[in-house]
Amino acid sequence: MTYSQRLSHGYSSDIIYLEHQIAIAEEELAKAEEERRAYESDLNKLRTSPAYHLTSTTNVSNEQQWVDELNKVQSMIKTIRTRLKNLQEDLGELED
Repeated sequence: MTYSQRLSHGYSSDIIYLEHQIAIAEEELAKAEEERRAYESDLNKLRTSPAYHLTSTTNVSNEQQWVDELNKVQSMIKTIRTRLKNLQEDLGELED
């Protein structure tokens, strides 16, 4: 069935829904990537600061907190990418 035939048979709402979900996932991914870059930047600044090598418990605590948060964000990015890929595949199947 062609795209125009599907539109006339009510498939347009499915396509619109998937396109909307893809847009949401792309926005979430962009925000998560920005957050990841911020944590990486903060970690880099901490690790390259002259005070870092003094091995204070505050530096170690901050570093571990940022590493934990970075790991969470990276996991979230992976989940969003998987969801986005699945949504795009679903949309591709509807459009064929």
